[in-house]
Amino acid sequence: MVDKYIRALAAEIRLRSNPEYVVDSIYIGGGSPSLLQERHAAAVMRAVKDHFQMDPSAECTLEVNPEDVSENKLRCWKEIGINRLSIGTQSFVPEDLNYLNRTHDVCQSIKAIEYALKMGFTNINTDFIISLPTQTRQTLKDNFSVLKNYNIPHVSAYLLEEVEESEEREARDNDLYFFTRDFLGQLGYTHYEISNFCRPNSQSRHNLKYWKNENYLGIGLSAAGYEHGLDYKNTIDFDDYFERIHQRKLPQAEINASKPEVRTIVVGLRLLEGISIDYFKDFREESDFLLSNGLLVRRDCRIAVNPGKLLLLNEILTYFIPTIKITKKLATKLQ
Repeated sequence: MVDKYIRALAAEIRLRSNPEYVVDSIYIGGGSPSLLQERHAAAVMRAVKDHFQMDPSAECTLEVNPEDVSENKLRCWKEIGINRLSIGTQSFVPEDLNYLNRTHDVCQSIKAIEYALKMGFTNINTDFIISLPTQTRQTLKDNFSVLKNYNIPHVSAYLLEEVEESEEREARDNDLYFFTRDFLGQLGYTHYEISNFCRPNSQSRHNLKYWKNENYLGIGLSAAGYEHGLDYKNTIDFDDYFERIHQRKLPQAEINASKPEVRTIVVGLRLLEGISIDYFKDFREESDFLLSNGLLVRRDCRIAVNPGKLLLLNEILTYFIPTIKITKKLATKLQ
């Protein structure tokens, strides 16, 4: 099954090939790509290089699970052109990993980082989940303090997603999220996107394409892409995917047109630097209201989310999505 999927993936890459398209970033993620055998990862990278122009300085990221990392795999990844690793550590605290039902332990995360550094990978991201019921400010401090030993250039910290909302959860989210921001700042990380922090000149070049509303190709089962004002999503069904590829058809199941200004606002307000005020010309009333209530701030010719209101981003964005103007949660916040 894996061989069949990799062949189909390479075939989709060929279908999407464009000699004028210069690839300056690749992100192999979703699922657990680090489970792939070395030959499978090599086949994917070879297909990209065969059918697209490659920028010599392209950022090529692979998502990896700590338990999958070995010196042999790291050597292979480096040889095929992977130069950035995103390691799903989640936490360096055993109680947190138990709560998340992770299959790796703290020791495996440490070894994965040490192996990667030993093999010459210096561009590394570590993923964390914060606001677990098991966490406190002290355990988060202990958690992030591990980073000081390895000079990790990039950190992602995502709030735990839970179905049920409560005042207790909201209070925990706010406390631990802003504690994370402040503590990582003390460690020398700049908060540049709602969930991402980096040392100087270490932003995720690939993810910045999403947040700056640039074109990107999504390839593979259930992959999403954006080109020329159109969002698309590939089929989520294996049989359908294989059949379409066999017929030499793109496996797109959904295509939606997006208004560029709206999409730029929705993705761009995730950035702490914000976006040009020009994108708000059709939303003067909405932006003035949010500015006057301190939810947005203006810095010269840019508008950004107030750094103290970042956890209200989804509610703020409802003002810029057609037919939705306000939510009960945000209305309550403004009272």
